[in-house]
Amino acid sequence: MATQADNVTEAPKVGFYRWYFLFLLMTLNLMLIWDKVILTTLFEPIREEFGVTDGQLGIIGGTVYAIFMGVAGLPLGYLADRTNRRNLAAGCLLFWSAATAACGMAQNLPQLVMARLCVGVGEAGGGPAAISMIADLFERRRRATAMALFMFGASLAGLINLTVTSNVSHAWGWRAALLVAAVPGVVIALLLLFTVREPVRGASDKVVAPPKAPPLRDTLRFIAKQKSLVFILLGSTLSYITIAGMSSWTFSFIIRVHETPLKEIAFPLGIGFVIGGLLGNALGGSLVDHMAQRDERWRVWIIAIGAVVSVGVGAVSVMVGDITSFIVLTATFAGLAIFWFGSASSLSQSLVEIRMRSTVGGIFFLLSNMVGYGLGPVIVGFLSDYYQPSFGEESLRYAMFTMVFCNCLSALAFYMAGRSLRKDLDTAAAADA
Repeated sequence: MATQADNVTEAPKVGFYRWYFLFLLMTLNLMLIWDKVILTTLFEPIREEFGVTDGQLGIIGGTVYAIFMGVAGLPLGYLADRTNRRNLAAGCLLFWSAATAACGMAQNLPQLVMARLCVGVGEAGGGPAAISMIADLFERRRRATAMALFMFGASLAGLINLTVTSNVSHAWGWRAALLVAAVPGVVIALLLLFTVREPVRGASDKVVAPPKAPPLRDTLRFIAKQKSLVFILLGSTLSYITIAGMSSWTFSFIIRVHETPLKEIAFPLGIGFVIGGLLGNALGGSLVDHMAQRDERWRVWIIAIGAVVSVGVGAVSVMVGDITSFIVLTATFAGLAIFWFGSASSLSQSLVEIRMRSTVGGIFFLLSNMVGYGLGPVIVGFLSDYYQPSFGEESLRYAMFTMVFCNCLSALAFYMAGRSLRKDLDTAAAADA
């Protein structure tokens, strides 16, 4: 593994390069999300072939992946603070792309579970390394916007997943869809390795990063003292439980409740996700960066408001009767549901010392994925099983309706983060200085 001294360059203040670098990282995030959610699009054919229940599907699609991503997230984030992040991100992308292909070649349930957990392990290193590099490419006043653009890859992943995955699965089966999804990751990994270089740590903050990262215990102690960061991590985790629970079952909901083949509405639903994601990320990132010039606390107040609004929109979306209204409301909910990411991930980097950024990124992804993605899909799955005797095929509707109210707790956590945010930002800046 290369060291920080290898292949480093000054992070450009202006120009094409850093936006090209951000574009590559956005496509890495696209692949991370696509390979994460692709199995949920294929729930129905997998259920038919292997004869599993909704609760078991939730475990396979979410919990297995999330547990191993969470377990690997902290050590890989810790490693990223001590090694070349570009190489680590590219290597992880190659690994999880190969694991996605292995999911497509699985001939029985144990093989699918083993390949799925490898996807989680690989993706655990990509996200923390990426957001740490973004923090070194963009100064604090633009960081939320950059993180929001990084997150836009998730919305594009929704469109590609719906169109490519559904059409390939319809034509050649669910295994072919997984094999196709594995290919782009290899190309993106090669572009990362051969067209960009490791950013200098601290360049965007105009400080020199210490030559060595602090021990893990010191990083955890520093995080625990930053109360606003603790609440941001809590709010992000709760929000991710809602996102994972709702998104993992959207496609099954369309097929079962609206009795509509996914192939028929894949394109309009995917376009809706892109528009909702683009507006949510663009407005979230730019609005937060703009309002924070007046008061840094707007960085968390705005996303708290967005979380509250998402509850109402999400609840109505699963209760409407016609498919057109469902698509519009679901796209709106998708934009609101990721409204928090740009600000929360940006603050997670700004509230710690430079050499702690990848580690806190690993914690960020550990909580969001191990807890959020680990609990969300399985909660909805078991709620659906619980409601089934009373509501039949409508059980999934009421399970998702229940799930969306978790975002009320997320809003409260983001609001509480504002109470000590300004003091904690000063503490992190003083530590770097």
